[in-house]
Amino acid sequence: MPSDSEVLDALCRENLEAFTCKAFETLEPATPFMYNWHIGCVSEHLQAVWEHEIQNIVINIPPRTLKTFSGPVAMPAWGLGKNPSTKFMLTSFKGGLAEKMTRSTRKIIKSSWYQGLFDTKISEELNRQYYFETTEYGQYYSSSMSSVTGEGCDIQICDDPQSPDEALSDTIRESTIDTIRGTLFSRFNDPRTGRFILIQQRLHDDDATGNLLKDMGWYHLKLPAEAINKSYSYSIRGRTWTLEKGELLFPQRLTREVLDKARERLGDYNYAGQYLQEPVPIGGGLIKVEWVQYYKQGSVKPKEMNVAILVDPAGGDEDEKNKKDKNSDWTAMMVVGLAPDNNYYLLDIIRDRLNPTERIDTLFMLHRKWNGLCGKPPKVGYEKYSMQSDNHYIKAKQSLDAYHFPLVEVAGPKSKTSRVSRLVPDMQNGRWYFPQSLIYIDGEGRKWDLVQELLKTEIPTFPRSKHDDMLDALSRIYESDLSMVFPKPKLSMTERAGRGYNQPGPQDWRDA
Repeated sequence: MPSDSEVLDALCRENLEAFTCKAFETLEPATPFMYNWHIGCVSEHLQAVWEHEIQNIVINIPPRTLKTFSGPVAMPAWGLGKNPSTKFMLTSFKGGLAEKMTRSTRKIIKSSWYQGLFDTKISEELNRQYYFETTEYGQYYSSSMSSVTGEGCDIQICDDPQSPDEALSDTIRESTIDTIRGTLFSRFNDPRTGRFILIQQRLHDDDATGNLLKDMGWYHLKLPAEAINKSYSYSIRGRTWTLEKGELLFPQRLTREVLDKARERLGDYNYAGQYLQEPVPIGGGLIKVEWVQYYKQGSVKPKEMNVAILVDPAGGDEDEKNKKDKNSDWTAMMVVGLAPDNNYYLLDIIRDRLNPTERIDTLFMLHRKWNGLCGKPPKVGYEKYSMQSDNHYIKAKQSLDAYHFPLVEVAGPKSKTSRVSRLVPDMQNGRWYFPQSLIYIDGEGRKWDLVQELLKTEIPTFPRSKHDDMLDALSRIYESDLSMVFPKPKLSMTERAGRGYNQPGPQDWRDA
Protein backbone atom coordinates (compact mmCIF):
# COMPACT_ATOMS: atom_id res chain seq x y z
CA MET A 1 0.00 0.00 0.00
CA PRO A 2 1.50 3.36 -1.01
CA SER A 3 2.45 5.79 1.73
CA ASP A 4 0.82 9.22 2.14
CA SER A 5 3.88 10.92 0.63
CA GLU A 6 3.74 8.62 -2.39
CA VAL A 7 0.04 9.41 -2.88
CA LEU A 8 0.77 13.14 -2.62
CA ASP A 9 3.64 12.88 -5.12
CA ALA A 10 1.41 11.00 -7.55
CA LEU A 11 -1.25 13.72 -7.19
CA CYS A 12 1.33 16.49 -7.76
CA ARG A 13 2.46 14.83 -11.00
CA GLU A 14 -1.07 14.93 -12.43
CA ASN A 15 -2.68 17.94 -10.77
CA LEU A 16 -1.34 21.49 -11.09
CA GLU A 17 -3.25 22.73 -8.03
CA ALA A 18 -1.64 20.11 -5.76
CA PHE A 19 1.76 20.79 -7.32
CA THR A 20 1.38 24.56 -6.77
CA CYS A 21 0.58 24.14 -3.08
CA LYS A 22 3.49 21.76 -2.50
CA ALA A 23 5.92 23.82 -4.61
CA PHE A 24 5.20 26.93 -2.51
CA GLU A 25 6.21 25.07 0.62
CA THR A 26 9.37 23.91 -1.18
CA LEU A 27 10.28 27.41 -2.36
CA GLU A 28 9.20 29.31 0.79
CA PRO A 29 9.62 26.86 3.71
CA ALA A 30 9.60 29.67 6.31
CA THR A 31 6.37 31.27 5.01
CA PRO A 32 3.04 29.75 6.09
CA PHE A 33 0.99 28.73 3.06
CA MET A 34 -2.55 30.14 3.05
CA TYR A 35 -4.80 28.04 0.86
CA ASN A 36 -7.93 29.57 -0.62
CA TRP A 37 -10.37 28.28 -3.23
CA HIS A 38 -9.22 30.79 -5.86
CA ILE A 39 -5.83 29.01 -6.04
CA GLY A 40 -7.60 25.88 -7.21
CA CYS A 41 -9.72 27.91 -9.63
CA VAL A 42 -6.68 29.57 -11.24
CA SER A 43 -4.69 26.32 -11.30
CA GLU A 44 -7.54 24.42 -12.96
CA HIS A 45 -7.76 27.04 -15.72
CA LEU A 46 -4.00 26.95 -16.25
CA GLN A 47 -4.08 23.16 -16.46
CA ALA A 48 -6.82 23.51 -19.09
CA VAL A 49 -4.37 25.66 -21.08
CA TRP A 50 -1.67 23.02 -20.72
CA GLU A 51 -4.04 20.30 -21.95
CA HIS A 52 -5.12 22.40 -24.98
CA GLU A 53 -8.66 22.90 -23.70
CA ILE A 54 -8.06 26.68 -23.65
CA GLN A 55 -5.72 28.36 -26.13
CA ASN A 56 -5.84 32.02 -25.08
CA ILE A 57 -6.79 33.18 -21.59
CA VAL A 58 -6.91 36.49 -19.70
CA ILE A 59 -6.78 36.19 -15.90
CA ASN A 60 -7.60 39.35 -13.92
CA ILE A 61 -6.82 39.03 -10.24
CA PRO A 62 -5.75 41.43 -7.45
CA PRO A 63 -2.17 41.76 -6.20
CA ARG A 64 -0.96 39.66 -3.25
CA THR A 65 -3.10 36.64 -4.17
CA LEU A 66 -0.28 34.32 -5.37
CA LYS A 67 -1.10 35.19 -8.97
CA THR A 68 2.56 35.44 -9.93
CA PHE A 69 3.48 32.23 -8.17
CA SER A 70 0.57 30.25 -9.63
CA GLY A 71 1.22 31.27 -13.23
CA PRO A 72 4.78 32.36 -14.08
CA VAL A 73 6.50 30.21 -11.40
CA ALA A 74 4.57 27.00 -10.69
CA MET A 75 3.00 26.25 -14.07
CA PRO A 76 6.28 26.23 -16.09
CA ALA A 77 7.95 24.02 -13.45
CA TRP A 78 5.06 21.55 -13.58
CA GLY A 79 4.85 21.71 -17.39
CA LEU A 80 8.55 21.06 -17.84
CA GLY A 81 8.15 18.07 -15.56
CA LYS A 82 5.30 16.73 -17.69
CA ASN A 83 7.14 17.44 -20.95
CA PRO A 84 10.75 18.65 -20.59
CA SER A 85 10.95 19.66 -24.27
CA THR A 86 8.27 22.39 -23.88
CA LYS A 87 9.40 25.95 -24.58
CA PHE A 88 8.02 28.63 -22.24
CA MET A 89 8.41 32.40 -22.59
CA LEU A 90 7.66 34.96 -19.86
CA THR A 91 7.30 38.73 -20.31
CA SER A 92 6.57 41.46 -17.78
CA PHE A 93 6.76 45.26 -17.67
CA LYS A 94 10.05 45.01 -15.76
CA GLY A 95 12.79 42.62 -16.81
CA GLY A 96 14.07 42.16 -13.26
CA LEU A 97 10.69 40.84 -12.13
CA ALA A 98 10.58 38.36 -15.01
CA GLU A 99 14.11 37.15 -14.18
CA LYS A 100 13.12 36.67 -10.53
CA MET A 101 10.21 34.44 -11.56
CA THR A 102 12.48 32.41 -13.83
CA ARG A 103 14.97 31.92 -10.98
CA SER A 104 12.14 30.70 -8.73
CA THR A 105 11.07 28.14 -11.34
CA ARG A 106 14.68 26.97 -11.69
CA LYS A 107 14.98 26.63 -7.92
CA ILE A 108 11.88 24.41 -7.78
CA ILE A 109 13.15 22.19 -10.60
CA LYS A 110 16.48 21.73 -8.85
CA SER A 111 14.89 20.83 -5.51
CA SER A 112 15.19 17.27 -4.26
CA TRP A 113 11.41 17.01 -3.95
CA TYR A 114 10.90 17.91 -7.62
CA GLN A 115 13.65 15.57 -8.75
CA GLY A 116 11.79 12.81 -6.95
CA LEU A 117 8.69 13.61 -9.02
CA PHE A 118 10.11 14.10 -12.50
CA ASP A 119 13.19 13.22 -14.55
CA THR A 120 13.63 16.78 -15.90
CA LYS A 121 17.18 18.16 -15.69
CA ILE A 122 18.48 21.66 -16.39
CA SER A 123 21.31 21.96 -18.88
CA GLU A 124 24.35 23.55 -17.25
CA GLU A 125 25.56 24.81 -20.63
CA LEU A 126 22.53 27.09 -21.10
CA ASN A 127 21.71 28.32 -17.62
CA ARG A 128 21.45 32.10 -17.27
CA GLN A 129 19.67 34.47 -14.91
CA TYR A 130 16.90 35.12 -17.42
CA TYR A 131 17.00 31.85 -19.36
CA PHE A 132 17.56 28.15 -18.95
CA GLU A 133 17.21 25.02 -21.04
CA THR A 134 16.49 21.45 -20.08
CA THR A 135 18.57 18.53 -21.29
CA GLU A 136 15.58 17.71 -23.52
CA TYR A 137 15.84 21.16 -25.21
CA GLY A 138 12.89 22.69 -23.42
CA GLN A 139 13.35 26.24 -22.16
CA TYR A 140 12.14 29.04 -19.92
CA TYR A 141 13.05 32.46 -21.31
CA SER A 142 12.16 35.74 -19.55
CA SER A 143 12.26 39.33 -20.77
CA SER A 144 10.86 42.79 -20.21
CA MET A 145 8.17 43.95 -22.62
CA SER A 146 10.58 46.40 -24.23
CA SER A 147 13.37 43.93 -25.05
CA VAL A 148 11.76 40.78 -26.41
CA THR A 149 14.14 39.05 -28.83
CA GLY A 150 13.63 36.43 -31.49
CA GLU A 151 13.17 33.47 -29.15
CA GLY A 152 10.39 31.06 -30.09
CA CYS A 153 8.04 29.28 -27.68
CA ASP A 154 5.07 26.98 -27.25
CA ILE A 155 3.45 28.73 -24.29
CA GLN A 156 3.69 32.43 -23.50
CA ILE A 157 2.94 33.92 -20.09
CA CYS A 158 2.56 37.70 -19.96
CA ASP A 159 2.45 38.81 -16.33
CA ASP A 160 1.51 42.45 -15.61
CA PRO A 161 2.63 43.89 -18.96
CA GLN A 162 1.91 47.45 -17.82
CA SER A 163 3.26 49.37 -14.83
CA PRO A 164 0.49 50.97 -12.74
CA ASP A 165 2.48 54.22 -12.71
CA GLU A 166 2.28 54.59 -16.49
CA ALA A 167 -1.02 52.89 -17.32
CA LEU A 168 -2.85 56.19 -17.76
CA SER A 169 -0.51 57.27 -20.56
CA ASP A 170 -2.05 56.60 -23.97
CA THR A 171 1.40 56.52 -25.54
CA ILE A 172 2.91 53.89 -23.21
CA ARG A 173 -0.29 51.85 -22.98
CA GLU A 174 -0.63 51.68 -26.76
CA SER A 175 3.06 50.78 -27.06
CA THR A 176 2.49 47.84 -24.69
CA ILE A 177 -0.47 46.60 -26.73
CA ASP A 178 1.53 46.99 -29.95
CA THR A 179 4.29 44.83 -28.42
CA ILE A 180 1.80 42.11 -27.51
CA ARG A 181 0.07 42.11 -30.87
CA GLY A 182 3.05 42.86 -33.08
CA THR A 183 5.84 40.96 -31.31
CA LEU A 184 4.62 38.43 -28.76
CA PHE A 185 1.96 36.91 -31.01
CA SER A 186 4.63 36.23 -33.64
CA ARG A 187 6.89 34.24 -31.29
CA PHE A 188 5.02 30.92 -31.37
CA ASN A 189 6.90 27.99 -32.87
CA ASP A 190 3.56 26.71 -34.16
CA PRO A 191 0.84 29.40 -34.37
CA ARG A 192 -1.81 26.69 -34.59
CA THR A 193 -1.05 25.26 -31.15
CA GLY A 194 0.72 28.12 -29.36
CA ARG A 195 -0.97 29.18 -26.13
CA PHE A 196 -1.07 32.65 -24.59
CA ILE A 197 -1.71 33.48 -20.91
CA LEU A 198 -2.19 37.09 -19.82
CA ILE A 199 -2.26 37.60 -16.04
CA GLN A 200 -2.77 41.13 -14.74
CA GLN A 201 -4.60 43.46 -12.41
CA ARG A 202 -6.76 45.91 -14.36
CA LEU A 203 -5.28 49.38 -14.76
CA HIS A 204 -7.38 51.09 -17.44
CA ASP A 205 -10.50 50.32 -19.43
CA ASP A 206 -8.31 50.03 -22.56
CA ASP A 207 -5.31 48.24 -21.05
CA ALA A 208 -4.04 44.96 -22.52
CA THR A 209 -7.04 43.07 -21.11
CA GLY A 210 -9.57 45.55 -22.47
CA ASN A 211 -7.88 45.57 -25.86
CA LEU A 212 -7.48 41.80 -26.27
CA LEU A 213 -11.00 40.99 -25.12
CA LYS A 214 -12.32 42.92 -28.11
CA ASP A 215 -11.18 39.91 -30.17
CA MET A 216 -12.98 36.60 -30.37
CA GLY A 217 -11.51 33.45 -28.86
CA TRP A 218 -10.32 34.70 -25.47
CA TYR A 219 -11.31 32.96 -22.24
CA HIS A 220 -11.76 35.51 -19.45
CA LEU A 221 -11.30 34.64 -15.76
CA LYS A 222 -12.08 37.68 -13.59
CA LEU A 223 -11.55 37.42 -9.82
CA PRO A 224 -12.35 40.64 -7.88
CA ALA A 225 -11.07 41.17 -4.35
CA GLU A 226 -14.66 41.55 -3.19
CA ALA A 227 -18.06 40.92 -4.75
CA ILE A 228 -19.79 44.25 -4.17
CA ASN A 229 -22.79 44.30 -6.49
CA LYS A 230 -23.24 40.70 -7.63
CA SER A 231 -22.14 37.08 -7.23
CA TYR A 232 -19.57 35.35 -9.43
CA SER A 233 -19.55 31.70 -10.49
CA TYR A 234 -16.67 29.87 -12.18
CA SER A 235 -16.92 26.40 -13.74
CA ILE A 236 -14.35 24.35 -15.64
CA ARG A 237 -13.33 20.71 -15.96
CA GLY A 238 -16.22 19.54 -13.76
CA ARG A 239 -15.43 21.91 -10.86
CA THR A 240 -17.38 24.99 -9.75
CA TRP A 241 -16.46 27.86 -7.40
CA THR A 242 -18.69 30.72 -6.27
CA LEU A 243 -17.95 34.16 -4.86
CA GLU A 244 -21.20 35.34 -3.32
CA LYS A 245 -22.30 38.96 -3.25
CA GLY A 246 -20.73 40.68 -0.25
CA GLU A 247 -17.95 38.08 0.16
CA LEU A 248 -14.20 38.70 0.01
CA LEU A 249 -12.08 36.73 -2.44
CA PHE A 250 -9.21 35.93 -0.06
CA PRO A 251 -10.39 36.87 3.45
CA GLN A 252 -7.38 35.27 5.16
CA ARG A 253 -4.98 37.63 3.39
CA LEU A 254 -7.00 40.44 1.81
CA THR A 255 -9.05 41.20 4.89
CA ARG A 256 -11.67 43.93 5.13
CA GLU A 257 -9.13 46.15 6.89
CA VAL A 258 -6.48 45.52 4.24
CA LEU A 259 -8.91 46.32 1.43
CA ASP A 260 -10.17 49.48 3.12
CA LYS A 261 -6.59 50.71 3.51
CA ALA A 262 -5.89 49.86 -0.14
CA ARG A 263 -8.91 51.88 -1.25
CA GLU A 264 -7.80 54.83 0.88
CA ARG A 265 -4.23 54.63 -0.45
CA LEU A 266 -5.11 54.14 -4.12
CA GLY A 267 -8.33 56.13 -4.40
CA ASP A 268 -11.60 54.86 -5.85
CA TYR A 269 -10.47 54.80 -9.48
CA ASN A 270 -7.28 52.80 -8.97
CA TYR A 271 -8.92 50.50 -6.42
CA ALA A 272 -11.74 49.71 -8.85
CA GLY A 273 -9.22 48.57 -11.43
CA GLN A 274 -6.48 46.87 -9.40
CA TYR A 275 -8.71 45.18 -6.81
CA LEU A 276 -12.20 44.96 -8.29
CA GLN A 277 -11.02 44.35 -11.88
CA GLU A 278 -13.54 46.96 -13.02
CA PRO A 279 -11.65 49.95 -14.44
CA VAL A 280 -14.07 52.72 -15.15
CA PRO A 281 -13.65 55.48 -17.74
CA ILE A 282 -11.84 58.38 -16.10
CA GLY A 283 -13.83 61.43 -15.09
CA GLY A 284 -14.73 63.41 -12.04
CA GLY A 285 -11.38 64.54 -10.65
CA LEU A 286 -10.63 67.82 -8.92
CA ILE A 287 -10.61 69.55 -12.31
CA LYS A 288 -13.07 68.72 -15.09
CA VAL A 289 -11.62 68.33 -18.59
CA GLU A 290 -14.73 69.94 -20.05
CA TRP A 291 -13.81 73.22 -18.35
CA VAL A 292 -10.82 73.69 -20.66
CA GLN A 293 -11.25 76.08 -23.60
CA TYR A 294 -9.28 75.79 -26.85
CA TYR A 295 -7.69 78.18 -29.30
CA LYS A 296 -6.73 77.63 -32.92
CA GLN A 297 -3.11 77.27 -33.90
CA GLY A 298 -1.72 80.66 -34.92
CA SER A 299 -4.62 82.65 -33.46
CA VAL A 300 -2.80 83.89 -30.35
CA LYS A 301 -0.47 86.88 -30.21
CA PRO A 302 2.38 86.27 -27.73
CA LYS A 303 3.76 89.80 -28.21
CA GLU A 304 0.61 91.16 -26.56
CA MET A 305 0.95 88.78 -23.58
CA ASN A 306 2.95 88.63 -20.40
CA VAL A 307 4.60 85.20 -20.62
CA ALA A 308 6.12 82.93 -17.98
CA ILE A 309 8.07 79.66 -18.20
CA LEU A 310 7.19 77.48 -15.20
CA VAL A 311 9.76 74.79 -14.39
CA ASP A 312 9.05 71.76 -12.21
CA PRO A 313 12.32 69.75 -12.34
CA ALA A 314 12.45 66.08 -11.47
CA GLY A 315 13.63 65.50 -7.92
CA GLY A 316 16.38 63.07 -7.02
CA ASP A 317 19.33 62.35 -4.81
CA GLU A 318 22.44 64.39 -5.56
CA ASP A 319 24.39 61.18 -6.16
CA GLU A 320 21.90 60.24 -8.88
CA LYS A 321 21.77 63.65 -10.54
CA ASN A 322 23.32 62.55 -13.82
CA LYS A 323 21.32 59.34 -14.08
CA LYS A 324 17.89 58.80 -15.55
CA ASP A 325 15.77 55.80 -16.37
CA LYS A 326 12.25 55.00 -17.50
CA ASN A 327 11.00 54.99 -13.90
CA SER A 328 12.43 58.37 -12.87
CA ASP A 329 10.30 61.49 -12.48
CA TRP A 330 9.49 63.88 -15.30
CA THR A 331 10.80 67.40 -15.68
CA ALA A 332 7.93 69.64 -16.80
CA MET A 333 8.24 73.12 -18.32
CA MET A 334 5.00 74.95 -19.05
CA VAL A 335 4.86 78.21 -21.04
CA VAL A 336 1.82 80.29 -20.05
CA GLY A 337 0.69 83.63 -21.43
CA LEU A 338 -1.52 86.14 -19.65
CA ALA A 339 -3.49 87.95 -22.35
CA PRO A 340 -5.26 91.32 -22.51
CA ASP A 341 -8.65 89.53 -22.34
CA ASN A 342 -7.78 88.46 -18.75
CA ASN A 343 -7.49 84.82 -19.77
CA TYR A 344 -4.64 82.31 -19.42
CA TYR A 345 -3.14 80.63 -22.52
CA LEU A 346 -1.05 77.46 -22.44
CA LEU A 347 1.51 78.13 -25.19
CA ASP A 348 4.13 75.37 -24.95
CA ILE A 349 5.09 72.26 -22.97
CA ILE A 350 8.27 70.29 -22.39
CA ARG A 351 8.00 67.04 -20.43
CA ASP A 352 10.93 64.64 -20.43
CA ARG A 353 13.28 62.67 -18.22
CA LEU A 354 16.34 64.91 -18.12
CA ASN A 355 19.51 65.03 -16.09
CA PRO A 356 20.53 68.51 -14.83
CA THR A 357 22.70 69.35 -17.85
CA GLU A 358 19.96 68.37 -20.30
CA ARG A 359 17.40 70.22 -18.19
CA ILE A 360 19.32 73.50 -18.30
CA ASP A 361 20.03 73.18 -22.03
CA THR A 362 16.31 72.63 -22.60
CA LEU A 363 15.38 75.65 -20.48
CA PHE A 364 17.75 77.89 -22.45
CA MET A 365 16.35 76.61 -25.74
CA LEU A 366 12.80 77.30 -24.56
CA HIS A 367 13.69 80.76 -23.23
CA ARG A 368 15.36 81.79 -26.50
CA LYS A 369 12.34 80.55 -28.45
CA TRP A 370 9.78 82.55 -26.49
CA ASN A 371 12.05 85.56 -26.08
CA GLY A 372 11.95 85.80 -29.87
CA LEU A 373 8.23 85.14 -30.18
CA CYS A 374 7.28 87.59 -27.40
CA GLY A 375 9.74 90.34 -28.28
CA LYS A 376 10.67 90.48 -24.59
CA PRO A 377 12.14 87.95 -22.16
CA PRO A 378 9.59 85.71 -20.43
CA LYS A 379 9.74 85.36 -16.68
CA VAL A 380 11.04 82.05 -15.36
CA GLY A 381 9.55 80.48 -12.24
CA TYR A 382 11.77 77.66 -10.95
CA GLU A 383 10.80 75.27 -8.16
CA LYS A 384 12.81 76.39 -5.16
CA TYR A 385 14.38 73.18 -3.88
CA SER A 386 15.50 72.02 -7.31
CA MET A 387 16.81 75.46 -8.17
CA GLN A 388 19.19 75.24 -5.22
CA SER A 389 20.87 72.24 -6.84
CA ASP A 390 20.55 73.46 -10.45
CA ASN A 391 21.73 77.03 -9.87
CA HIS A 392 25.37 76.13 -10.52
CA TYR A 393 24.52 74.71 -13.94
CA ILE A 394 22.33 77.70 -14.79
CA LYS A 395 24.99 80.30 -13.93
CA ALA A 396 27.68 78.38 -15.79
CA LYS A 397 25.47 78.14 -18.88
CA GLN A 398 24.58 81.84 -18.76
CA SER A 399 28.26 82.76 -18.54
CA LEU A 400 29.28 80.37 -21.30
CA ASP A 401 26.52 81.49 -23.70
CA ALA A 402 26.58 85.16 -22.67
CA TYR A 403 22.81 84.84 -22.38
CA HIS A 404 21.43 86.06 -19.07
CA PHE A 405 17.94 86.07 -17.60
CA PRO A 406 16.65 86.13 -14.01
CA LEU A 407 14.92 83.22 -12.32
CA VAL A 408 12.30 83.45 -9.60
CA GLU A 409 12.27 80.80 -6.90
CA VAL A 410 8.73 79.51 -6.38
CA ALA A 411 7.83 77.36 -3.43
CA GLY A 412 5.31 78.55 -0.88
CA PRO A 413 3.88 76.59 2.04
CA LYS A 414 0.95 75.10 0.16
CA SER A 415 0.59 71.37 -0.48
CA LYS A 416 0.43 70.15 -4.06
CA THR A 417 -3.33 69.67 -3.84
CA SER A 418 -3.74 73.21 -2.54
CA ARG A 419 -1.53 74.57 -5.31
CA VAL A 420 -3.44 72.80 -8.06
CA SER A 421 -6.77 73.79 -6.47
CA ARG A 422 -5.97 77.39 -7.40
CA LEU A 423 -6.62 76.45 -11.04
CA VAL A 424 -10.20 75.39 -10.35
CA PRO A 425 -12.08 78.74 -10.25
CA ASP A 426 -10.47 80.11 -13.41
CA MET A 427 -10.80 76.83 -15.31
CA GLN A 428 -14.41 76.42 -14.25
CA ASN A 429 -15.14 79.96 -15.46
CA GLY A 430 -13.61 79.27 -18.87
CA ARG A 431 -10.50 81.41 -18.43
CA TRP A 432 -7.93 78.74 -19.43
CA TYR A 433 -7.23 78.15 -23.12
CA PHE A 434 -5.22 75.20 -24.44
CA PRO A 435 -4.01 74.44 -27.96
CA GLN A 436 -5.61 71.41 -29.57
CA SER A 437 -2.27 69.63 -29.72
CA LEU A 438 1.42 69.99 -28.82
CA ILE A 439 3.69 67.29 -30.24
CA TYR A 440 6.97 66.51 -28.48
CA ILE A 441 9.65 63.88 -29.18
CA ASP A 442 11.29 62.80 -25.94
CA GLY A 443 14.87 61.66 -25.30
CA GLU A 444 13.93 58.03 -26.06
CA GLY A 445 12.48 58.98 -29.44
CA ARG A 446 8.86 58.55 -28.35
CA LYS A 447 6.26 60.88 -29.84
CA TRP A 448 3.87 62.49 -27.35
CA ASP A 449 0.90 64.79 -27.71
CA LEU A 450 1.48 66.54 -24.41
CA VAL A 451 -1.85 68.35 -24.45
CA GLN A 452 -3.62 65.01 -24.62
CA GLU A 453 -1.32 63.60 -21.92
CA LEU A 454 -2.29 66.50 -19.68
CA LEU A 455 -5.99 66.12 -20.47
CA LYS A 456 -6.19 62.33 -20.23
CA THR A 457 -3.44 61.37 -17.80
CA GLU A 458 -3.07 64.13 -15.23
CA ILE A 459 -6.17 66.36 -15.03
CA PRO A 460 -8.89 63.67 -14.69
CA THR A 461 -7.07 61.67 -12.01
CA PHE A 462 -5.53 64.36 -9.82
CA PRO A 463 -4.82 64.04 -6.90
CA ARG A 464 -4.75 60.21 -7.24
CA SER A 465 -2.23 59.89 -10.07
CA LYS A 466 1.45 59.46 -9.32
CA HIS A 467 2.68 61.67 -12.16
CA ASP A 468 1.16 65.18 -12.10
CA ASP A 469 4.22 67.18 -13.08
CA MET A 470 2.64 69.27 -15.86
CA LEU A 471 -0.41 70.15 -13.78
CA ASP A 472 1.69 71.12 -10.77
CA ALA A 473 3.96 73.28 -12.92
CA LEU A 474 0.91 74.93 -14.50
CA SER A 475 -0.40 75.90 -11.07
CA ARG A 476 2.78 77.87 -10.36
CA ILE A 477 1.47 80.71 -12.52
CA TYR A 478 -0.40 81.86 -9.41
CA GLU A 479 2.71 82.19 -7.22
CA SER A 480 2.86 85.68 -5.74
CA ASP A 481 6.66 85.76 -6.14
CA LEU A 482 6.21 85.75 -9.92
CA SER A 483 4.07 88.91 -9.82
CA MET A 484 2.32 88.02 -13.07
CA VAL A 485 -0.25 90.58 -14.24
CA PHE A 486 -2.56 90.84 -17.20
CA PRO A 487 -1.49 93.41 -19.81
CA LYS A 488 -3.77 96.29 -20.66
CA PRO A 489 -5.43 95.91 -24.07
CA LYS A 490 -4.20 98.03 -26.93
CA LEU A 491 -6.93 100.40 -28.08
CA SER A 492 -7.45 101.93 -31.47
CA MET A 493 -7.70 105.70 -31.73
CA THR A 494 -11.49 105.42 -32.14
CA GLU A 495 -11.76 103.19 -29.05
CA ARG A 496 -9.58 105.58 -27.06
CA ALA A 497 -11.80 108.51 -27.99
CA GLY A 498 -15.04 106.62 -27.39
CA ARG A 499 -14.18 104.73 -24.21
CA GLY A 500 -11.49 106.63 -22.43
CA TYR A 501 -7.91 105.47 -22.03
CA ASN A 502 -8.41 103.29 -18.96
CA GLN A 503 -11.55 101.42 -20.02
CA PRO A 504 -11.29 97.70 -21.02
CA GLY A 505 -10.45 96.88 -24.60
CA PRO A 506 -11.94 94.30 -26.99
CA GLN A 507 -12.84 91.04 -25.29
CA ASP A 508 -11.96 88.93 -28.32
CA TRP A 509 -8.46 90.37 -28.62
CA ARG A 510 -7.20 87.27 -30.48
CA ASP A 511 -9.21 88.16 -33.58
CA ALA A 512 -8.91 91.95 -33.29
